[in-house]
Amino acid sequence: MADDTQSTDARTDGGVERYEHSRLYRWLDARLDLDDDAFGKAFPDDRYGSFLLGEVALFSFVILAATGTFLGLMYTPVTSEVVYQGQVAKYAGQSVPGAFASVLRISYDVRFGMFVRMAHHWAAYLFVAAMGLHMFRVFFTGAYRNPREPNWLVGSGLLLLALGEGYFGYALPYDDFSQTATTIGFQMTSSIPVVGTMLKNLIFGGDFPANATYILPRFFFYHVFLLPAIIMGLIGLHMFFLLRQKHTEHPESSRDSSPVGPDPDDESVVVGVPMWPNQVAMSIIVFCFTTSIISFLAALFPVQRVAIIGPASPLTQPSGVRPDWFFMWVFGALKMTPNIFFGYGRFIGGVLFPGVVIGVMALWVFIDRHEEPVHFTANPLDRPMPTAVGVAAISTIIVLSIAGMDTFVAETLGMSADAIFPYMLGMTLLVPPAEGLIVYYALKRRLARKGEVA
Repeated sequence: MADDTQSTDARTDGGVERYEHSRLYRWLDARLDLDDDAFGKAFPDDRYGSFLLGEVALFSFVILAATGTFLGLMYTPVTSEVVYQGQVAKYAGQSVPGAFASVLRISYDVRFGMFVRMAHHWAAYLFVAAMGLHMFRVFFTGAYRNPREPNWLVGSGLLLLALGEGYFGYALPYDDFSQTATTIGFQMTSSIPVVGTMLKNLIFGGDFPANATYILPRFFFYHVFLLPAIIMGLIGLHMFFLLRQKHTEHPESSRDSSPVGPDPDDESVVVGVPMWPNQVAMSIIVFCFTTSIISFLAALFPVQRVAIIGPASPLTQPSGVRPDWFFMWVFGALKMTPNIFFGYGRFIGGVLFPGVVIGVMALWVFIDRHEEPVHFTANPLDRPMPTAVGVAAISTIIVLSIAGMDTFVAETLGMSADAIFPYMLGMTLLVPPAEGLIVYYALKRRLARKGEVA
């Protein structure tokens, strides 16, 4: 079997046997005629396993779709009051919003309902996390370069849609937390100059929470039909690009047993393992691993426990409300924006700044342009500027996420949120650029010692 997973050459020109070193591929090819562009596609050898992050994201989406179908069949997107008749004694016989009551029933009255709901939550977390790490891997190794710019744009769109899915899904239980989060999103959308009112009417269809009766079914449509359909279309486009273009692959290093690799200018050669059966077998293992991790987390670590949070109420303001972790940096940016911008602080911190970050990420392929095709991954240590930008971006996300949890930090330190604000603002303004500059000059010195120029 070891012979089957070692590097093999796939040649697109005729007359040369594909994967000549793979006995398993050749055995099946003799019986099933696998000499096909799809089945014979080469997947790169990856000594670090980082290339599998995309598969983890894909399988998380599959689990999201399966569990979401189960939940969608029993969820009721209405805000009108109904009498809850279920096992949660705290609400039994009481009038609560219909959406909240349906989530209670799914969680506590339907067999395995809580497990499926938690699996949906954790699959969503893993979907966003795997996609984000996948994009960081592509960014730091320069795998977005010519000719793979279109796939980077598709990936950016997928990440943005995944965040939107998370926001609309968070609102559906119509508990106190979701109402607060929806109100923040509504206010941020309304704060956009010129087009804010139009976008507010387009997305929300009215004021919130005054028109929650109409807005909640709209969010349900976005979350269950519209965005998943677009995401599936983009995943199909991503796979199409993947099949049409060759994978990037790790360059040979001096530590490899066979340091002489293929000619980088010879585009007819791709090093890796065949899609069928080697990569398919690996994908089955990754799917089982992903399912196991999500099941473990769903069984032992429940999140968004609506019975404790309570139904949405305009008369209450829950303490300690925080968004999901992937929105925490936006929440932090909102908190760190001083209210000194003539009433535009919410727009600058909650819309403009995240929009600039996401815009730079999506358009980076045109900032770091390469005229000639590049088919090998790069060592991040050999790319001072992109690596420094990436480190500064990660630092920004971490610092702003900490700022988003300022009340928790203040409580831990025994201080008030107002007292730690200057320190949080200083960290936000100084730490990311300082880390980026340190990384940049350290890598420049490293290249200079090697006698190379970035």
